[in-house]
Amino acid sequence: MGCLGYELRVVTINDIARELGISASTVSRALNGSRLVGQEVRGKVEIKALELGFHKRAIRRHRGRAILNIKLVLPKYRNPELALFYDFASLLEGLAKGFDACGINVICDLSGDDYNPFPHKKGGDIDAFVFAFQQPPEEALQKLRDQGTPFVVLNRSLTGMPCVASDHKKGMEDLLVHLVQVRPNLRPRFISRQGLAQIHHERLDGFSRACRRHGVAFDATEDITIFSDISSIRKEAVAKAAVGYNAFVCVNDILGTVVLQELERGGIKVPNEMMVTGFDNSPLRRLSRPLLTTISIPFEELARKAAVGLQAQILENAEPELLIRVVGELLTGEST
Repeated sequence: MGCLGYELRVVTINDIARELGISASTVSRALNGSRLVGQEVRGKVEIKALELGFHKRAIRRHRGRAILNIKLVLPKYRNPELALFYDFASLLEGLAKGFDACGINVICDLSGDDYNPFPHKKGGDIDAFVFAFQQPPEEALQKLRDQGTPFVVLNRSLTGMPCVASDHKKGMEDLLVHLVQVRPNLRPRFISRQGLAQIHHERLDGFSRACRRHGVAFDATEDITIFSDISSIRKEAVAKAAVGYNAFVCVNDILGTVVLQELERGGIKVPNEMMVTGFDNSPLRRLSRPLLTTISIPFEELARKAAVGLQAQILENAEPELLIRVVGELLTGEST
């Protein structure tokens, strides 16, 4: 004689979060009496938990716990020199300053095409994700959305995603204005490399627009050299690119520093014969000789603004801003 079988489904904090349209981490804090959740939200969570038949597990927690777990996801670089363009400590300091209403534990992780934000059963203990210098995989983003976990992307502007990015166009205009002031008969050439994707396009577009506004002749398809990689930047190629120009506008400080070395090897004097600029104010710039003119990316400020937005989402259930631009500073050096 057969019998009917019934599957007993356990109600989780994710179920409560979906019903209320808030994050799972907010539900967890509300059910555990955290001071980071207001009375109104706590009441709604408790009522919904009763309606759904949620049973809280007995877990030991610190009383009045006010520490958030933030996962900082960094890219794995195929080209190791790309890791030289920012100071890791500045990211951590910016996150700490932005989460000023509570303490944070920062957990670092490496991304990839198959990145899983919740590889363990206790993945819900992560309150928010910060993806630095990359576009997160769509599958990972869908998991975050399903869980209701806040996230932000640093230094990328991606449609429909909360991002905090450098104002590349403003930075390129500041560089152009500086170059024109130094050399009114400016003839610039843009120097870039393959594989930089959005950063290349935004900075090239920003420089091209600035040239049109300030009456500087520049053709974004003709007045440009794109190297395949760092090793391909040799004195012969650099000397060939210099013919007919008096300024190299490099897409970042890494290229700018290498170009300076190859100009010296080729006997081309900087800045008398060729001015050179970079972008990022990376740690590598301090080693450039002559010192490279650049635009700073205030990485600490990028991280701080990202943290402020995440904190508002976590503690106040605020809607995320989709794009915040941070303006960098012109730092002049002997290369111009």
